[in-house]
Amino acid sequence: MSEQTTSGKIHSQICEYIVSHTGKTDLEFSYDIFGEGLVNSLFAIQLMTYIENTFEIKFTMDDLDWQNLKSVNAIADFIKLKQGQPVL
Repeated sequence: MSEQTTSGKIHSQICEYIVSHTGKTDLEFSYDIFGEGLVNSLFAIQLMTYIENTFEIKFTMDDLDWQNLKSVNAIADFIKLKQGQPVL
């Protein structure tokens, strides 16, 4: 994966990963995946590992905030921030 990835591609990759592990095919980018009970804390660890490996970033202790992982939009913004890209 390149150092920086386009926003649309980030959203698509995250959405595809979540859908492939949950079976929810109509996942909207703003859907609160934890708040709505779609995934659990064990999945959060799997998701963080996927994000680190796919987007070549590292989570720090300060990054361990549910707000960074609550939706596809939040995850994409977090990845862009870690990659030094503008977050709109």
